[in-house]
Amino acid sequence: MKNLIPLAYLTVFVGLVTSTVSATEILWSQYLQHQGTMKLLVHLDTDPTEAYNGEVVTLWLREGKSDEWTETQTQPVHSLTATALFELESWPRHEERLFKVTTGESEWEGTFKAEPKEGSVLKVAGFSCHKDIGWPWTEAIGEVIDHDPDLVIFTGDQIYENDYGSPMFRAMTEEEVPKGMKNYLEKYRKFGEAFGELMRDRPTIMITDDHDVFANDLWGRGGVRMNGDRTTGGYPTHPDWVNAAEFTQVGNLPDAVNPGPHGDGVRAFYTAVNYGGVDFAVLEDRKFKSAPSEVIKELIAPPGFEWPNPRRTDFRIEVVLDPDYDCTQLDRPDLQLLGTEQEAFLKKWADQLTESKGIGAVISSSPWAHIAMYSPTSADTDSNAWPQSGRNRALEAIGDAPVVLLHGDVHLGTLGRHGREKFNDGPVTYSFPSFSSRASRKWEPLEPGENREPGVPENTGEFHDRFGNKITMYGAGNGLNGYGILLFDTAKREVELQFHPMNEERKPIKVDVPGWPHVEKF
Repeated sequence: MKNLIPLAYLTVFVGLVTSTVSATEILWSQYLQHQGTMKLLVHLDTDPTEAYNGEVVTLWLREGKSDEWTETQTQPVHSLTATALFELESWPRHEERLFKVTTGESEWEGTFKAEPKEGSVLKVAGFSCHKDIGWPWTEAIGEVIDHDPDLVIFTGDQIYENDYGSPMFRAMTEEEVPKGMKNYLEKYRKFGEAFGELMRDRPTIMITDDHDVFANDLWGRGGVRMNGDRTTGGYPTHPDWVNAAEFTQVGNLPDAVNPGPHGDGVRAFYTAVNYGGVDFAVLEDRKFKSAPSEVIKELIAPPGFEWPNPRRTDFRIEVVLDPDYDCTQLDRPDLQLLGTEQEAFLKKWADQLTESKGIGAVISSSPWAHIAMYSPTSADTDSNAWPQSGRNRALEAIGDAPVVLLHGDVHLGTLGRHGREKFNDGPVTYSFPSFSSRASRKWEPLEPGENREPGVPENTGEFHDRFGNKITMYGAGNGLNGYGILLFDTAKREVELQFHPMNEERKPIKVDVPGWPHVEKF
């Protein structure tokens, strides 16, 4: 039985000022079981700017409510991340267990759900984009709990850097990392307070996106430090802070394929998860992505264009504004989306899935097509439609594997099918709607789609996006918040994709969203 926090992912800080010991409280937990290894990440209210005071967390297990608790493992509190990580091997994956974690007078109980067996239906809830609007979203999260999903997926932007009345503090130096983590945890603990009941009794797959690491947009260039404005690429904060912040969200995932460090010291978490007879590839499509400054040297806009108002953001060139500009010119074969090592992992994973006759899903931050926009003619290199060569290699790595792609990021629920060599020869892609961030982007192309089904909206059908990629659109939830429910039927080898809408008050509503539900048969 392993008994270690992965210190390779974290940096231990010493020399901090010791403060008065106060009662430590357990706030929430998140867990995940993969092929007989259970990881439980416990979140506490300790202060990263204070020295470690010797707090430990104890894990207790029992099979039923009438059984006695058995002390199983004790772990220290990692002061920088305010977490304790438990890793349990030889886990009875198809059996339910009750758990309790304690420290001092504080305790937190939950259920390690029995993993559904292959041949059953795996119910998954999917989320994206959680600004503080409408927090704590009690009614909506209650509805999700009523669905009783077997697994929960968060595709990024669990926090936004200036929410909850806590202005962002970016840790630029090693000495500032504890203060930066304290600032970050002020936001992430609000997310945990809202979603803790959902995560208490069911496994969670969570990945980070740009706002989770205090970046407005992010082209990670393999984990380097930013040296210029954001369009030059890299992370704006110290890598120790990036690693600590990401660990609080992804620490319960299976071990990374190649944790690194990469670039200037940033760790990676991309990995594979097998749960309930479904295989998931968990990717990072920000960390290794090339920067737009490699191909764009000045703003591409119509002649005589001037900004109507002074720009408050730090971008200069990332969005192509000239409607007549051919964005296929912005591609180069050497530009990256996933990076060469992650591409190789994805191909190996997809080949094994195809050979096994199973079904699966690919989870990453943002859709690999430009299908969410502020205007119908703009072209945003923050979209993973660019770079096209990297996007194409990722789709080629997946090949004909029986998967759907699951994303978030764009504040818009979208559903479609990728085209590689021709329309409809790629996988289905579902971008979850924004849960609470403003539904600020839309899919409103200038021309109707080709080869649409009779009676469907004109913004469905076959399109070339602004970067020239082929995409067949099935639906777009313009103006709607919400979340996704997915039903993976491993016996029938199909998945049903649902859109559950919410209104501007972030409360569930009952309206039909054209395109959903969609059943994909493999």
